[in-house]
Amino acid sequence: MTTRVAAPLDVAPPGEERHRTLWHDAARRFMRNRLAVVGLAIVVLFLFLAVFADLVAPFPYDKVYFDRVLRFPFELPGHPLGTDEVGRDYLSRLIYGARTSMTVGISVQLVALLIGVPLGSLAGYAGGRTDFVISRFIDTMTAFPGLMFSILIISVWGGGLAKVIFALSITSWIGIARLTRGQILSLREKEYVEAARCTGVNQNRIILRHLLPNALTPILVSISFGIPAAIFGEAGLSFLGIGINDPLPSWGKMVGVSNAYVRVYWHLALFPTIAVALAMLGFSFVGDGLRDALDPKMIE
Repeated sequence: MTTRVAAPLDVAPPGEERHRTLWHDAARRFMRNRLAVVGLAIVVLFLFLAVFADLVAPFPYDKVYFDRVLRFPFELPGHPLGTDEVGRDYLSRLIYGARTSMTVGISVQLVALLIGVPLGSLAGYAGGRTDFVISRFIDTMTAFPGLMFSILIISVWGGGLAKVIFALSITSWIGIARLTRGQILSLREKEYVEAARCTGVNQNRIILRHLLPNALTPILVSISFGIPAAIFGEAGLSFLGIGINDPLPSWGKMVGVSNAYVRVYWHLALFPTIAVALAMLGFSFVGDGLRDALDPKMIE
């Protein structure tokens, strides 16, 4: 007599078991967050406009029409958002302004990543005198107010896209360096790191293969919040008239120039202000979504 043994109910049939990783779970939780998805859609839209501005914009950003100066939205055919003080199409200026803002925000955070992560990793892993020297250097740089330091640099060297990126990058790496140092300090004594040391793995490989991947989550969240901060910094500098130079458009500069006309021509300040607000809101929603999605406590 043959006895049949029933298969356990909690065991999935062959081929139905899915390979799930931390990143798959994080992506699934991120897509469940409606605000994060809305923020991602806004960010993707601005990135699309920045990359394809030459194709999307109806006019060149520096094309001047002196017979169309200061026109209201929809007052002229082909100019749905009106024109500025020298007759340039305002919609085209806004689209090219997205390219300026995205370039500044991403470039500043890329520089911060390239400076802050190596310094923070070296300080956290080496410890001792190396950690002391790097930490004191970071503390010294923290004493300089970021925006005021940027204003000083640009006031001396002059404005321009490259100089604005450089000025904002001077202090942008401090937060990432501190965050990376703290993460490496908390991870360097873990069992898998000790095991790697015992097997003779060199320090660089331990940092790159074992420590940094596990410290990546808070760094990604920090970058997602740092991009809108850089965009706002550029907008502030351009608003003061010391940031992006003409004829390159910038949302902050467009708001600053509109001060002389805003009582009558309301659209000159409204549209770039909305663009800045939407960009910052989008990246903030994405940052909040990443923070929640990559939180180990949220793992189901």
